[in-house]
Amino acid sequence: MRIWNAIICGIGGQGVMLLKRILENAALLEKLEGGNIRKMIGAEKHGLSQREGATDVYTRFLILDEGEEYNDLLLTSPTIFYGDADLAIGVEPVELLRNALYLSEKTFIILNTRTFPPCAVISGAMEYPSIETIVNALKDISGSSNILLVDASTIAIERFQSALRTNMIILGVAYATNQIPLKLDSIKTIIREKVPEPQINLEAFEVGLEVGKTLLQNL
Repeated sequence: MRIWNAIICGIGGQGVMLLKRILENAALLEKLEGGNIRKMIGAEKHGLSQREGATDVYTRFLILDEGEEYNDLLLTSPTIFYGDADLAIGVEPVELLRNALYLSEKTFIILNTRTFPPCAVISGAMEYPSIETIVNALKDISGSSNILLVDASTIAIERFQSALRTNMIILGVAYATNQIPLKLDSIKTIIREKVPEPQINLEAFEVGLEVGKTLLQNL
């Protein structure tokens, strides 16, 4: 038995909660088909998410090995413990840094390098840290050496003329790392059946898969 934990951080409008719902619906699909994921649970933290406010979500799976008995009490909390994330995705860099206490040596980190400075930075009251500073801080706090950097927003704009595909590209990159305990067909089925504009989002997911495979070669 193991519990898989993921945290996804970004701002309102980046599709962070959509990523959570794709993962959880894919897990539910596999559970209904008799897979080894027996329970999925999660939580969302979003303030002014409609106005680019911080949006952080947690997704947790209870995975049983063959022959193990299921006990609903093995997974009850919708949030994760500090240092317990297996996968961390930063759709916005600083938002993941704000949640760095959830990371540890075991965490595989995927960071979108396109920044979206908050109002305090735009007004000149604060300074946005460089990507290098953010990455070094994430490494120091977590101790993890598994960090993939990808400018998914630029790829989305260049390939699909829209930054709205950023989240699907990042999902593809994340899946390419083999850190998501779901079948590829399950994720594609959920995108096809439950996500608006499924065809273009599937294409963006496939682009992310290829980008992720290339990045892993240089990790």
